[in-house]
Amino acid sequence: MPLAALGPAAVPLWRMAPRLDWRRGPEEHRSIGASGSRHESRIAGRGGVAVLLRRAPRARRRWLAIALAGGARLRAVAAAGGIMDHEKLLVSDGAWHRGQRQRVPFETACYYTHETELPFGCQYSRSRSEEWRGDSQRALERDILMALFRNTGGETGSWRATDNWNAETDPCWDHWYGVTCNEHGYVIALELADNGLVGELPANLGELRYLVKLDLSTTAPDFHSHPNVYRNRLIGALPSFVEATRIEEIEVSGNELASLPDDLWKNGPTLRMLSANHNRLTSFPLFMRRFTKMHTLELAHNEIADDFPSDIGGMSNARFVHLQYNRMRGAIGNNIRGLTRIRVLDLSHNPDLGGVIPEDIIVEWKEADYISILNTSLTGYLSALCLDVSYCWRFMYDTHQDLTWATAADVPDSVAQTIAMALEASAVAGA
Repeated sequence: MPLAALGPAAVPLWRMAPRLDWRRGPEEHRSIGASGSRHESRIAGRGGVAVLLRRAPRARRRWLAIALAGGARLRAVAAAGGIMDHEKLLVSDGAWHRGQRQRVPFETACYYTHETELPFGCQYSRSRSEEWRGDSQRALERDILMALFRNTGGETGSWRATDNWNAETDPCWDHWYGVTCNEHGYVIALELADNGLVGELPANLGELRYLVKLDLSTTAPDFHSHPNVYRNRLIGALPSFVEATRIEEIEVSGNELASLPDDLWKNGPTLRMLSANHNRLTSFPLFMRRFTKMHTLELAHNEIADDFPSDIGGMSNARFVHLQYNRMRGAIGNNIRGLTRIRVLDLSHNPDLGGVIPEDIIVEWKEADYISILNTSLTGYLSALCLDVSYCWRFMYDTHQDLTWATAADVPDSVAQTIAMALEASAVAGA
């Protein structure tokens, strides 16, 4: 039941718990106990709903109770789109929402924008004005997009959709297919998946400096045995995005790209997804420890013949890492333990990949769903359990919580007392 349907009194829930970030689960709230607010730690867990009801203004308690009874949930609600912090969002302190302003599309924002070129809001005639078209960044972005159009078959009929792509029109005002602009009229998303792009990308594509999302992927070579006639076939190198200081998502799977930019690590502070499955890549990005915001890394089905990256553990926020079907070599090191938030790690079908997966991950990777190491040369305890299955789910290697891998802090006092009594009794019997 949507809260909005229950009347205005039920909607502003953030005012009932202004410090509570509902993107976090109960466990994450407990973990902030010392550093976070007392309110956050008390609201977590089974008693969270009751605490929230008690703290709600009296006039709103009834509406909130009805909403909860009707199925409204206080956590674990999936995001509407994009990659979310903690993959959950209900109510926050506003920081996440403010950060999304860069994603607000032009046609929504032009009503309230403060651009001097738009003194009267969304007036189409302004798109033809010298003030608007004369802006150096907008002019550069039009040139880059038209270079992409020419280089990849847009003029020769290769593209599936070319709606409004024309040098005489404006990408934002005229809604060029696949282009999204921000409130200032700069490109923030370029989404041309399965659009028949063939050829090399322009070297200055990364000068779309406000770009947040790039999707030039092919979703599948065929659909139910019907060939995907509009699959993208981009070749050569992915250009540098060092000037695109806001980029978060790069999706170029299903092409024939040969390399990633050497300076991609400079986008580490913002890049959250790099998906380049099914290409012809031969090496990993440099300095992987710099990708501190990386959520999803997909480099499967390539020709990567590098040693396993020794600094991959620096991607402490990584959730999904897919590196299967490559030619990786070398040995996995202890640094992999740094992937403490990992849910899926797939290293399968890399026959020359050796080393030992540290047993400590059994305890430290608390959120792992499965690991996959089929057809590798890994050894050790985990390999003995997981080497012969496609997906080694957590329950298959975590010893069913029988304390085999528990630390001293995890062992209840009663266990230690029982052991001490047994040892004492044994000593008495021996005497």
